[in-house]
Amino acid sequence: MSRRYLLSAAVLAFTAHVQAAAPTVDPSFGWRRLFETGGGSQSEIAVAHARTADGGYVVALEVPGGGAAGGTGMRIGLFRHDADGNPVSSGFGVGGQVIKDAWLTSVTGMAIDSQGRIVVIGATPGQGGRSDFGVVRFNPDGSDDTSFAGDGGTAVGFDHPGLNTDDNPTSVLIDAADKIVVAGDWHATGTEAQFCALRLNVDGSIDNTWGSISDGAGGKRGTCDGFAAGKDAHARRILRIDRGYYVVAGTSSFSSTDTDFAARILTPSGSQWAGYVGSRTFPIDMPAADDSLFDTLTDAVLVDSTTILLVGTSSDRLAATRIKAGTENNSSQYSTLQTDPSFIGGGPASFSHTFVDATPSAMAGSAAIAPNGQMMLVGSTTHMPIGLSTDAHEPQGSAPPMHGLLVQLNANGTIDGGFGDGGNATIDVPSGNSSAYYTWISQVSFAGSRPVLLGTSSFSIVPVTDLDGILTRLRSDLIFADGFQVQY
Repeated sequence: MSRRYLLSAAVLAFTAHVQAAAPTVDPSFGWRRLFETGGGSQSEIAVAHARTADGGYVVALEVPGGGAAGGTGMRIGLFRHDADGNPVSSGFGVGGQVIKDAWLTSVTGMAIDSQGRIVVIGATPGQGGRSDFGVVRFNPDGSDDTSFAGDGGTAVGFDHPGLNTDDNPTSVLIDAADKIVVAGDWHATGTEAQFCALRLNVDGSIDNTWGSISDGAGGKRGTCDGFAAGKDAHARRILRIDRGYYVVAGTSSFSSTDTDFAARILTPSGSQWAGYVGSRTFPIDMPAADDSLFDTLTDAVLVDSTTILLVGTSSDRLAATRIKAGTENNSSQYSTLQTDPSFIGGGPASFSHTFVDATPSAMAGSAAIAPNGQMMLVGSTTHMPIGLSTDAHEPQGSAPPMHGLLVQLNANGTIDGGFGDGGNATIDVPSGNSSAYYTWISQVSFAGSRPVLLGTSSFSIVPVTDLDGILTRLRSDLIFADGFQVQY
């Protein structure tokens, strides 16, 4: 199959009344399609991107072909690009990419430390046929960092004697001392799922001063708990807030047909307050056709040192709310989580301090905060946008294609009606003379005022058989306050 970078700035055509505010790709960046050179028609899935010290990017992909799990494991794909999206062809792996089999069954997160070292997490086979946290570190040039755990990678499980657990990491952050904090999920047959987290020293050993679980030798080996007593908990993001405290954000069950956004504070030493102090659920409960009230958190983003934007899906709609960590009784310790009253929100129904987008059949990805305080939420939708109901590339009778979904909010959480079609827009990756059948935007960041989008897209215009990572940057004139004319 012929491969090439797609530099076209084409986007979906909207009707005339919204054309001026439709998202446009920055022509100096274009679309960057990321895949393993020589990998054929396999699917490479975008996982994360992070900025480098020189303003460029490292992108992590999940690449099939790993040796774990009988050859069904996933390899790590790292791709280095400069500030304008151009591949860094020398000084990083081979032609700007590194493909590494680190014996993982998934690749789920990536971060860069103060030395430029790249930390990647994913699940790895553990005891009793279950899974453990896998953590791998690379040097800034993409080579294995053998100073980390002896060979560049380590596996850590939360198994208890006689109890093997599935431990699946979902989030990684690097603290001020370059220690690595990893959070994820813990589950054993017959028990409720819990979130769990641990901290590794710079050399890859477990930091036995952090957490609440005894290591049996007078130290600690992380922490595991839930958001509410007796309820399944699933971690999605761990964030470091003011004064070294942490917040784990994720999804908590309420019933078999009702899940909620949730968050819990951890102390600087990694322990949790007793009795679920500092833990709260944040139900949205957008009614659905099947009466299920599923609120699934997909990301959490720091707005400032104590304020967090929670973003996810509520009954197949993009949703967001903002929360604040606080103290009480004149204490200097963070032990409360409350809804941010300055976040007005809005959407197709009335929700207090919550935003719910109008676009149906949507899945949330992530969010980012612009320098002016506006917020961009990203994800995907199978809803056919204006102007595409008769698009020739959709085979008759097939499942509908998937489009990248962008939603822009003002700083107070109200929708920015001047963006796209009343605050939201769809975007597809160009493919030949048409557009890709499948586009999903999973992560967004800001380079100044310009949104940078990471996602996954099908290579061709036919139903999905070959997925690649995609990276692009939008024009900065997308970001504007209500009342100002958009530039185009």
